[in-house]
Amino acid sequence: MATACTERGKALPHARGPRVVSLHDVTTEIVVALGATDRLVGMADPVDTTVEVQRAVSQIPRVSSLESILPLQPDVVLGLGVVAKRDPELVSRLRERGIEVYLADPATVDDVYSMTRAVAQRAGATPAGERLVGGLRARMEHGRSTAPSRRVHVFVYDCCDPPFTAGGKTVLTDLIERAGGHNVFAELEADWTHVSWEEVVTRRPDLVVIHSYTYEGQGDVPEKRRKLQAIKSLANLPTVVIPLGWSLGGLRSADGLERLRLAMREPP
Repeated sequence: MATACTERGKALPHARGPRVVSLHDVTTEIVVALGATDRLVGMADPVDTTVEVQRAVSQIPRVSSLESILPLQPDVVLGLGVVAKRDPELVSRLRERGIEVYLADPATVDDVYSMTRAVAQRAGATPAGERLVGGLRARMEHGRSTAPSRRVHVFVYDCCDPPFTAGGKTVLTDLIERAGGHNVFAELEADWTHVSWEEVVTRRPDLVVIHSYTYEGQGDVPEKRRKLQAIKSLANLPTVVIPLGWSLGGLRSADGLERLRLAMREPP
C-alpha cells in the first residue's frame, strides 16, 4: 500500500481502511477494542483511559484544533456530543470541508450498544462491532439477579462546589437503575448539571458515587470527600469511587455497573 502524503510532501500516518480521528476517550477506546487502531490517524489527548489503551495509542498523533486535524486527511471524525458543546466552530468547519463528524450522545446502555455499532461501521469494522456489543451485553446482563433488597437512593458527586451531578439523560443514571438504585436527580431533564447542596440534602441519599478524576484545577477524591464531610447530613454516608471513564457511556460502563452492584449489596 502506498504511503499517503500531504501537499507539503510529509508522510501521513498509515491507515488500512477509513482514516479515523477520535476526539473523545470513549470513541478512542471503542476503535482500539475493535482492533482498528491502525485506522486511527489522530486523537485528542486522553483524559481517563486504561493503561492498555494508552499503550495501544502511544504513537498516534495528538490533535486539538482544525489546523492539526486537516493535514491528517480523515474520512471521519468521532467523539461525543460534548465535543460540539466545547468547540462548535471546529465541528461546523470540519463538516463544511466534507468530513463526516459522528458525535454520539448516549443516555442509556442501549445507546451505548448503538454507538458501538455506529463507530464500528465508520471504522470499517462492522463484524467486530457486533462481537463487541455481544460481549458488552453479556457483561451487563450478568449479575442481574443480585439487586439489593431495597431501592438505594444515590447521589452522584462528579465535582465542584456547588456540586456537579448526573441528571436523567446520562448512562450513569441507567447504570444506577440497573444496579437496583435510583439517582436522586434522575428527574432532571439534563445530562450533567449543577445543583445546590441544599437540594442534595433534601433528597436524602443513601449512597454517594464519587467520580475519580482531576480536571481544570478540580481536586480528586480526597478533596471531594472533604466537601461531603463538611456537611453534617452527608458526612457519614457510604461512598463508592468510580473512574470517570466508567460513567460516560463507553465500553467500561460494564465495569461501572459491576462496581455499583457491589456497593449496593453492602449494607449502608
